[in-house]
Amino acid sequence: MGQDMGGVRQYAVTLLKMLSKDAENTYYVFHESNDPEVMAVLESNPQLKLVKAKPDKEDVWTIYWKKIKRRLLPYYSKVFVTHPEKDPIDKICEKYQIDIIHCPYQYLAQSKTAKSICTMHDVQELHFPQYFTPDDRAYRATYYLKYINNADKIIVSYQHIKNDIIKYFYTAPEKITVCLLDMGNLWFDKYTNDDIEPLDTLGIDYKFVLYPANTWEHKNHQKLMEALLLLKEQGLTDIKLVCSGHQTPYFEAQIKPFIDKYGLNSQVNFVGVVDEKLLYSLYKTCLGVVVPTIYEAGSFPLVESILLDIPVICSGVTSLPETIGDSNFVFDPMDALAISNKLQQLWNDETFRERSMENNKKQAGRLRNTNALNTVKTLYSSINALN
Repeated sequence: MGQDMGGVRQYAVTLLKMLSKDAENTYYVFHESNDPEVMAVLESNPQLKLVKAKPDKEDVWTIYWKKIKRRLLPYYSKVFVTHPEKDPIDKICEKYQIDIIHCPYQYLAQSKTAKSICTMHDVQELHFPQYFTPDDRAYRATYYLKYINNADKIIVSYQHIKNDIIKYFYTAPEKITVCLLDMGNLWFDKYTNDDIEPLDTLGIDYKFVLYPANTWEHKNHQKLMEALLLLKEQGLTDIKLVCSGHQTPYFEAQIKPFIDKYGLNSQVNFVGVVDEKLLYSLYKTCLGVVVPTIYEAGSFPLVESILLDIPVICSGVTSLPETIGDSNFVFDPMDALAISNKLQQLWNDETFRERSMENNKKQAGRLRNTNALNTVKTLYSSINALN
């Protein structure tokens, strides 16, 4: 999974790092690429074993024999009873004697010999169907129902997601475990202030507020641009915004034309996907962070800001008010005026920023220590006890 996967990739890597602390069990990690962060965790933890999604190159005789079998199969099957090949997941589970398959994203990998856990990050399409194509909605309706019904257990990060699954999928509450992963040992923990890089490569030599998020419609960049326009109309063009993250087709279709139409180019800079050290540098250099999303299971930019002790303001949706823990730093994401007012406060009021950082310290301990590993291990034990 690349950076365009946003929070889902971060969740998967965070789960892997958490499981690396469990010395009692062996984990086989099905990984299809050479993600440097994933590989570093695997290489430093012997109880984590890599299972390659793509097998090593087969020898010439194996390839030759498979070709012969394919050609002879129509004739062979008339004389002999043929048996279908085993599912690759079944083969892996049998080979490594795997008891549980835990998928960290919204998918269900099933085996005849192992129990399964499905992670449900959100059911956003039920709240904002307009952000999804008819095909996407049909896919989610069909497959999410299948995953939820067929999984032995479901794991979610927040209570609001559990409530949605119970309400819309008629799922028994006891089938769903709420477990917010420990936000310790995150991607930025390896960096210090000595690692902060100059931002001239991004054309940034000024004070700015940061919004690190892919430009999906629900991330609400559009309303943020409307807030910048209100500030411009008040003559407050000194408030600058930098947005990092994958630029989706929505950026080209809606956000960029709005910026060009209203002449906001001097107020906002979309820098695209940046590497980790540059992202860390953006966080540590910015005046503060704004998170205007209108739907989020949980917000990694908000959590990262709190743990990095960066002043932050956010929208009052789903789990975000609970995460930030203080309504003084929350706004209505559908109200451009409310966003612009909070941006002014963040930009101009040093006392406001100091109170935000004081609040960060209160929330950080809770976020770094959620007892998630024990929760997950208890879940594994309960699954093994199922008939």
